[in-house]
Amino acid sequence: MTRKIPHELFEKGLITEAQFQKIETITSGRVVSVFYELRTMLYLGVMLFTTGAGILIYQNIGDIGHIVSLGLLTALMILCFGFAIKHEVKYSNDRVQSPIPYYDYVLLLGSLLFISIQGYIQFQYGAFDDHLGLNTLVTAFFFFYLAYRFDHLGVLSLAITAFASFWSLTISPQKWYSGEFFSGSHLHVTAIIFSVLLSGVAVVLNRRQIKKHFTFTYLNFCMFIFFAGSVAGLFVDEHLYLVYVLLIYAGCYFAWVVAKQRKSFLFLLYAFLAGYIATTYLLAQTVFEAAPTLWFYYSILSCGGFVYFIIRYKNFFKQA
Repeated sequence: MTRKIPHELFEKGLITEAQFQKIETITSGRVVSVFYELRTMLYLGVMLFTTGAGILIYQNIGDIGHIVSLGLLTALMILCFGFAIKHEVKYSNDRVQSPIPYYDYVLLLGSLLFISIQGYIQFQYGAFDDHLGLNTLVTAFFFFYLAYRFDHLGVLSLAITAFASFWSLTISPQKWYSGEFFSGSHLHVTAIIFSVLLSGVAVVLNRRQIKKHFTFTYLNFCMFIFFAGSVAGLFVDEHLYLVYVLLIYAGCYFAWVVAKQRKSFLFLLYAFLAGYIATTYLLAQTVFEAAPTLWFYYSILSCGGFVYFIIRYKNFFKQA
C-alpha cells in the first residue's frame, strides 16, 4: 500500500479520520513491524539453547553424569510438552492461532529435546541398535501427531525429515561435497517414489481442506527430494537417462503449476535448475557428442536464459 491510497480513501469518505490516522502511521513508516525479526530471533534462540545444552553436557559429562544429564533433559522436555497441553486449543482442520505468543517456540523446544534425548541414549547406550528403523518411524508419527494437533509447521518439518530418514533418505553437506548424495544402492529410486507418494498425500489432504497451510511445506520437501533423486538417477543409471530426463520434465511441469497457483518463486527455481541439468545432460549425450563446439554457444545462451528467467519472474521473489 502506497502513502497516497489512505489519502484517496479518506477524501472519498470510505474511511473515517480515526482509521486514516492509524493507517497513515503505518504507510508513512513511523510504525515498523518487527514481527518476523522477533520470530527469527526466538527460533534461533531455541536452536542455540538446545545446541548449547548438548555441548555443555558433552564437555562436562564426567562431572555431571549420564543419568543426571538425561534426567535434566527429560524434565525440561516434559515441562515443554506439559505447557503445550495445558494451553492447548481445540483442534481444527483450519489454521489455529497460538494461544500465547511464545507457545510455538516452547513446543518446538520440547520436540528438539525429544530428539536430543533419543540421540543421547543411542550414542551412549546403543539402546536402539536392533530397532533403529522402528524407533525412527515412531518418532516420525509422534511428530506428525504433534504437528497436526498443535498446528505447528516447524514440528511438521521434523516429522517429514524423520519419515524420510526411515527410508534411509538423508542429506548432509558432507554427502553433497563427496558426491555421495544417495550413497545406498538404488536409493535415488526410493527418493523418487517417496516424494511422489508423500506429495500425493499432501494434495489429497489439501483437497479435503485438512490443514491446507501445511501443503507448501510438504511440497517443498517432496520437490527437493524428487529432483535430487531424479538428477542422481541421470548419473547413476546412465543407460536409463532418458527415463530420468522425462521424469524431471514431468516434475518441472508439476512445479510450474504449483508455483503459479501459490505464487512461489521457490518452486519455479527448483523446476528451472532441474530442467537445466536434465536438458544439458540430454544434449551432452546426443548433440554435443557430434558437435562439441556447440558447448560454447549453449553456455552463452543458457546464461542469457537464466538472466531472462530472473527478470521475467522477478515478482515471484516478493511472494516466495
